[in-house]
Formats: sequence, structure tokens, C-alpha cells
Amino acid sequence: MKSIYAITSCQIWGTRNGWSLSAQAESNEPARACEVKLEIQGDRKSGYNLVMSPEGFFTADSWHETRQAALETAHELFGVDVKDWTE
Repeated sequence: MKSIYAITSCQIWGTRNGWSLSAQAESNEPARACEVKLEIQGDRKSGYNLVMSPEGFFTADSWHETRQAALETAHELFGVDVKDWTE
């Protein structure tokens, strides 16, 4: 299992324990710009996790059947291109 890594910056809304990439309708929490560390880990047998670690917020992850699907989700959510990933 070989992981790949990327770092990006984006706006995060919410609190340390509950964050979002968009403003929530019922919340008046301000957005905060922060660095987000991304990691894709896994293999063909077990699938792949996209691990998202915004600075100052809890780490979250999402499971994907393929590495390509995890890369596409990272691009959709954070604008991270394939060329932005390193081993």
C-alpha cells in the first residue's frame, strides 16, 4: 500500500469538530482559510481512502473503489490536479 500526498488551501466553515467546504444555511460560523493536507491510501483489494486534514480541524475521509475515483473527488472538492500529488 503506497500513499500519495497533496497540500492545498481553501475556505473551511464550521468548528474544530464539524467542518464543511461550504457555508451551512443555519450556521453563522465564519469561513477560515487554511491549509488542507490530503492523502490517498489503499489498494485494489480494499479500496482507497481520501484522507482530508484541514489545519485546526478534525481529519475526515471518504472511501472509493478506485484510486482514480479518489483523485476525481479530490479534484471536485479541492481543485487538486493529478500533477499536484507526490509519493
